[in-house]
Amino acid sequence: MIATDYTAAMSDGSSIGPLGHAVRLPAGTDVVPLPGRTGIGLDRSGRARDLGAGRFGVAAIVPIGYLRIGLPAYEEDPVAPPLKPRGYAAVGADADGELVVAAIALDTEAGGVDGRAALDLGGRITAMQREHPSNRLLRQLARCAKDYRCRAAANAFLGRHDCALPVGAPNNERPAEVLVLRDDADASPTEPAAFKPTPEEIADAASRHLDGGGMAVVFGRACEGEPLLAVRVVEAAIVAIRERTRLGTIHLETNGSAPIALRRLCDAGLDSVAVRLASARAETYEAIHRPDGFRFADVRASIANAIGAKIAVALRVLALPGLTDRARELDALLGLAADLPVGSSLVLSDLSADPQRALRSAGSAEAALGMERMLDRLRTDAAHLRIVALPRPLVRL
Repeated sequence: MIATDYTAAMSDGSSIGPLGHAVRLPAGTDVVPLPGRTGIGLDRSGRARDLGAGRFGVAAIVPIGYLRIGLPAYEEDPVAPPLKPRGYAAVGADADGELVVAAIALDTEAGGVDGRAALDLGGRITAMQREHPSNRLLRQLARCAKDYRCRAAANAFLGRHDCALPVGAPNNERPAEVLVLRDDADASPTEPAAFKPTPEEIADAASRHLDGGGMAVVFGRACEGEPLLAVRVVEAAIVAIRERTRLGTIHLETNGSAPIALRRLCDAGLDSVAVRLASARAETYEAIHRPDGFRFADVRASIANAIGAKIAVALRVLALPGLTDRARELDALLGLAADLPVGSSLVLSDLSADPQRALRSAGSAEAALGMERMLDRLRTDAAHLRIVALPRPLVRL
């Protein structure tokens, strides 16, 4: 909320209060309107009041490396269309008139492709496609980099960091339309990868990236379905990559729905895995993810298989204020995290959603502790883990 006659407010998922833990807008933040939603502010007495007709709410979308602390405060209109699922955070103005957002930085190296690299990207894409005209995977990565601004796809041509390896896997989650489970602020795909590369095409792109100075190659990024459902292709690709190079990390982003498939990939040479989930409670998990052909017990079994295979393991938690910071949700998350080896990561990413409608779809409401208190407890009770926000592959333990 931004208005001169009211104090900025935010929602904790169940109530409205002052905009807290406000930081100046980080570079790369988008400030967006909330169509059909009247903004709410605090009057001089501290009471929450709507700003009146025509004064729509606004929100900020913070970049990679930041985690929102509060949701935008607005009056819901039940007949309005759902908001496009995004990581909406509360935004306001400070005493100097500068925009601030309710967020916290968990990674100092947050960011996407820097300006100089972006200037080089077009030329590098053209040069690599001329050199390898028959590789369909490189053509797909070029499109992801140019059309969807995917950092991990651009890295394939910039020869740095982690490179995405889409395999055209199907989906096995059917979440409600008010939220998405795959938008990680790293890219904004509007369609899935439309082709199925061969293991040889994958290995060509991957080994070139790793031998050329890249840190890692990654299966299961935002444009993908569930790579464990394409286990034969991914397994053969991992073997082929390791036949060509021993450099770098082979990483998997997954929902952990197929524990036997994950074990096969570990045996093939997978180095690290991040298991993505919006809740560690079976009831909430299944309400949000709406799994097709698997259950939360399979996710737990996959995590156990990865730990047993002694590869690097991370939990990637899709966080939503008012849900993730509920006491029962936090207890369940800490219970799951307790099984992870020392040095594993807990990756906190904003769940992209229409906030109020997503909270309703998650089941019974209960008072939230607040995101800052949640973070404090994670740092205390899961002190053996690295708590980060930047989705990056992990090196082998």
